[in-house]
Amino acid sequence: MSTTPKPVILLIIDTLMSTPLEEAVQTGHAPALQYLMERGRYFPHVVSSFPTMSVTIESTLLTGEYADKHHLPALIWYHEDEKRMVNYGTGVKEIIKTGFSSFVKDMFFELNSVHLSKQVKTIHEELAERNLPSASINAFVYRGNTIQQIHLPRILRLMTGFNGTWDIQAPPLWSLGSFAKFNPFTRTPQIFSGNYKAGCKELKYLIKRNKLPPFTMCVIQDLDLRIHLKGPMDLKGIQKIDRELQKLFNLYSSWEKALKECTWIVLSDNGHASMGNNKHHYVINLRKILKDFAVMNDNMPVPYKDQIALAVNQRMVFVYCLGNGAEKNHILSSLKKDKRIDIIAWQEKGLNHVVSGEKDGRFSFSEGGPFQDQYEQTWTVSGDEKLLDIKVKNNNIHYGDYPDALARLSSSLTSHKGNYFVVTAKPGYEFKEKGSPLHVGGAAHGSLHKQESLVPMIVAGTEVYPKYERIIDFKPWILSLIQ
Repeated sequence: MSTTPKPVILLIIDTLMSTPLEEAVQTGHAPALQYLMERGRYFPHVVSSFPTMSVTIESTLLTGEYADKHHLPALIWYHEDEKRMVNYGTGVKEIIKTGFSSFVKDMFFELNSVHLSKQVKTIHEELAERNLPSASINAFVYRGNTIQQIHLPRILRLMTGFNGTWDIQAPPLWSLGSFAKFNPFTRTPQIFSGNYKAGCKELKYLIKRNKLPPFTMCVIQDLDLRIHLKGPMDLKGIQKIDRELQKLFNLYSSWEKALKECTWIVLSDNGHASMGNNKHHYVINLRKILKDFAVMNDNMPVPYKDQIALAVNQRMVFVYCLGNGAEKNHILSSLKKDKRIDIIAWQEKGLNHVVSGEKDGRFSFSEGGPFQDQYEQTWTVSGDEKLLDIKVKNNNIHYGDYPDALARLSSSLTSHKGNYFVVTAKPGYEFKEKGSPLHVGGAAHGSLHKQESLVPMIVAGTEVYPKYERIIDFKPWILSLIQ
């Protein structure tokens, strides 16, 4: 006799961080989250993927792989074969610069249908193979096995001139801002995704009508926008989201019943680093650093003279060497001169190399070898370990300021085709390219540092937990909960 699996509700609160979460709970601003913490288990330091940008992290969560396998390298990256920037939504000015129509197509069609590797399967796809339905609410990564159609909202049809539809593969229950929704009365003030009220209203719709599938992933993005402007210790955003969570629990006869009937996972995707106030000092102008090179200006096909392309993901950047007379060593020399740059990494002949603008020395590493880290990954390492704040003792690798640094960094260096550097800024600093958004006096993310890489998670309604406290390890755990 088969039984219906206990539904798993995964609520991803973009940019929820441990310190403000704990303070909100301690001061009575988050009673629903407090209830989950007290009745479940709290994990304050879960390791995210890299770069710490939402589409890459959602891809890792859903596929159980880092970017070297799922091939969604960042929020913005350079497509070697198509000779253009792919932008999933870094900011209005940069979207206009890289092409609004191409952004819409990349974000709402290419991301899931083309760029996300076909060699990996998402949780939605694996559940479909077991004849189990799933739901996705406001997640930009959602690939499933059910053919759905995307119709652009009227304003986007006018802006892009595209009046057709795209056939996409999604879960059977799929909701995304103005593009698709369960509840016809859900208001979506943001075109591209629903806000926290809209997301929770969609979830309420499934609960009230007894339509919760075995797995539901709901993403709440609002907190990220607030923290970019107000800094990491903004509690009001947490309080607002908690109120909606209380309304969800109140749909049950008791909050205890909510935990008996569902497994609740509240997870953040990335943290934020507080930014300095002095724009001149804390914003790293890459064009100024690389003034000796011809840097790609827009999204036109790369002319013969362009030597470098820059894909700025806030506190992380891909620096592409396009050739045309620019040698990688000369680019490296220019980057190393700026002491605000934290990590400069590249791959050469199967070896990963790391240097810094701030520190002297070089560190090299590769997969496999005599050294093992806490995740049972083995490595060969040589050079100055301090560059990645690593300690090696008795053949064991211990990570410091850069959690799971070797796997996350090497995955980024092989995440897509191209001859490029992976570069990160020191905490407090961010990179600037024409049109890229700035967060002076607020907060930003993207880098390998623990400030952006360690995120909180609360699990309630089950006593089964993941093997390791890393987002990459959550797929098999979630699937094991749905038996």
